[in-house]
Amino acid sequence: MSKEISEIVNLLKLKKLAEAEKKCIKLIKNVQENFEIINIYALILFQLKKYDEAILEWKKCIKLNPSYHFGFNNLGNVFLVQNNLDSALENYNKAIEINPNYYEALYNRGNIYFKRKDFTKALENYNKVISIRNDYAPAHQGKAIIYKKLLKFKEAINEWQKVFEINPRNTNALVQKADLLFDTNQLEEALKVYNKALIIDPNKPFLLGSIIHTKTKMCEWNNFNEDRSNLKKKILDDKKGSSPYTTLTIFDDPKIHFKAATVWAEEHIKKKDQKDIKNFEKIKKDEKIKIGYYSADFRTHAMGHLLVRMFELHDKKKFEIYGFYFGPVVRENDDLSKRIIKSFDKFIDVTSKNDIEVAELSRSIGIDIAVDLMCFTGTHNRFGIFTEKCAPLQINFLGYPGTSGSNYINYIIVDKNLTSEDNKNFFSENLISLPDSYQPNEEKKKVSEKIFTKKELSLPESKFVFACFNSHQKIMPEMFEVWMKILRGKKDSILWLLEDNIFSHNNLKKEASKLEVDPKRIIFAKNLPLDQHLSRIGHTDLFLDTFPYNAHTTCSDALREGLPVLTLRGKSFASRVASSLLTTMNLQDLITSNYEDYEKLALKISNDSTYLENIKEKIKKSKLETNLFKSDIFTKNLENGYLKIFQNYINGNKTKNFDL
Repeated sequence: MSKEISEIVNLLKLKKLAEAEKKCIKLIKNVQENFEIINIYALILFQLKKYDEAILEWKKCIKLNPSYHFGFNNLGNVFLVQNNLDSALENYNKAIEINPNYYEALYNRGNIYFKRKDFTKALENYNKVISIRNDYAPAHQGKAIIYKKLLKFKEAINEWQKVFEINPRNTNALVQKADLLFDTNQLEEALKVYNKALIIDPNKPFLLGSIIHTKTKMCEWNNFNEDRSNLKKKILDDKKGSSPYTTLTIFDDPKIHFKAATVWAEEHIKKKDQKDIKNFEKIKKDEKIKIGYYSADFRTHAMGHLLVRMFELHDKKKFEIYGFYFGPVVRENDDLSKRIIKSFDKFIDVTSKNDIEVAELSRSIGIDIAVDLMCFTGTHNRFGIFTEKCAPLQINFLGYPGTSGSNYINYIIVDKNLTSEDNKNFFSENLISLPDSYQPNEEKKKVSEKIFTKKELSLPESKFVFACFNSHQKIMPEMFEVWMKILRGKKDSILWLLEDNIFSHNNLKKEASKLEVDPKRIIFAKNLPLDQHLSRIGHTDLFLDTFPYNAHTTCSDALREGLPVLTLRGKSFASRVASSLLTTMNLQDLITSNYEDYEKLALKISNDSTYLENIKEKIKKSKLETNLFKSDIFTKNLENGYLKIFQNYINGNKTKNFDL
């Protein structure tokens, strides 16, 4: 019999499951009942996904040997796969009662508590596993994941390091550690760890993009052109080169953006069949349309500032709006968050729910149109909710300036200035094109009564002030070289940048020296609350935009305060945002199409005070006469888009572009 068992076990290892099943059934018929053989048979059934049959066999196995702790653990595993957590936990507990040092069952029990979001008990079980077997990597990994959720980043980093030490070929552990180092602004250390992973596995998916993104955040441009060229080749060859966001910052190429998004979406979305659209009930025409907004940014955040007034102005006679929040814990004194929460008919914190649970909740509520306000932006994005089909109509809006590359999203909100004949073919979504800018803006924002002096801001009294308040990963070496040419051409000027990180601070000054500009002419503005930032903008003369990823909120904030924004319009969504805002305000004179014209116009504005004053007067006038800061008009236009796509759905038509 031992020979037959060995053959069956070997077939099981080789994944020849059908053959293993036949031999096992034959053996069971010809021998006396044996719990070990039944256990093997149950394992075969389990791997064949015949879960109910596997349960029956493991119950037989345990009946034959009530002290067989492996059987209880295996039975727990099949209940876990069926998401029957109570039964799974019951069987893991029995296995542990029989053998208190059975670390696999302890680990599995920890996973049950993890799924139930009882992180204290999960950690207790993982720690017990480690006390029995310190080199059990899955327990360290479980701890790392929990610590990240609890925002205990130092502890999470330490656990990923332990996972790597157990298996020095585990590049996933290195990347997870590096991601956490990046998120906590330990950029130099993050770059070292990413590079270590690259040495081990030069073809690690998306790793080159992470390295480039870290370098751009640091403004570390050594070998930048070579890195960028290698990444471009990877992406155009449909390889897993980078997360989509990074490609927006370094390429002005809609084709690259589309390919990167498509590959990323395919890699990170579980292979599943699309939920049948017919499963959604079409509401009666006289009922309100339920709109769901999904974001981690319903708080003091650039997105929160842009959206709050639009939420407040939604027509509650036609629409019922729901906010689904999955971001950080909001501080009690966050007044913007309070406004946003109050604007919704219902606000739901779904941070603790997984993607499937959020989608099921959305469907149970009857959300008709689900709006993803993040897509691939930020560490908190939850694109997986939309792959679970949380509503019959799903929209990509505002947070991510590009295509999702996924057929799970039906529409994207754009405007005629963001799109062109060249880039329209590189959206996976249908287009809802708004008549003005795609960006919502509040009519008025609170400006601090504090009046800053130039001395307080470390600005010279009599110099022309060029400024850019964009985050530093948007500063590309080509544009920085143009900025330095501008400073060389305008001797009595300085460049005022937003403070970002110590590495970019030092590197930009070094680059300035290389380009024959005194690094003291670059001054960094400290991060301040928005109302104080808006107050200090008045000390700036001209905003110099980045390329290919333009200023977004920083652009509209500058225009709100009467500050001219000089931009370079490219081919992609991200490189046409500032142009969209400027065109909406009839300020096309501030839009250029190449670096040379950008430099010339910056010098013309800075050297002609009358010309500059005329531009500022035009901004003041346009702010009142155009629609960029008219929230009511924007909201009605957006609602018109919602009504059109919903009526199109009600009529049973296929999705299509809508030009409003």
